[in-house]
Amino acid sequence: MELLGTLITIISLIVHIVQKVNESSYGNDNRSFYRDVTYEVVHEFTQQEKLDNMNIDSLNICYKTAGISGFSIEKARRTLLNSYVQSDFYIDDVIICHNCMYIKVMHAIPYNSSNKCYGASFSINYMTVNDGVSVYGSRKINADEELVFKEIANELINAVS
Repeated sequence: MELLGTLITIISLIVHIVQKVNESSYGNDNRSFYRDVTYEVVHEFTQQEKLDNMNIDSLNICYKTAGISGFSIEKARRTLLNSYVQSDFYIDDVIICHNCMYIKVMHAIPYNSSNKCYGASFSINYMTVNDGVSVYGSRKINADEELVFKEIANELINAVS
């Protein structure tokens, strides 16, 4: 009987401690409070840093060329960022330097797969002399990747036309 009384006292003491800790955490009215934890941006990349990460020097393979009269690089940028929706890939970033637009694309292999975990960079170059637009990308050894790059280049040309 004495053991049972001691056990009840210990349990009551533990419950009392838990209640006091709960009150000190949430206040006396026992309401739960949500604490929003946001993360501060430590560093935002400049355009030059983004271009360095895209490795633009490797964009030397022409995947598609077309003549587009009345081409506007700013209009093409807005089209790609705002209204271009493609289920096979999506555009992550667009940077303009003079007559060239660098594009960061997330895509899947094969082209029409749903897992868009691969990133690639392309450039769209505009030649004012002949109203020519060319899409450049990097060299791919894998035939599946090369096919995906050709499909993306076709879609990019169609989008900016």
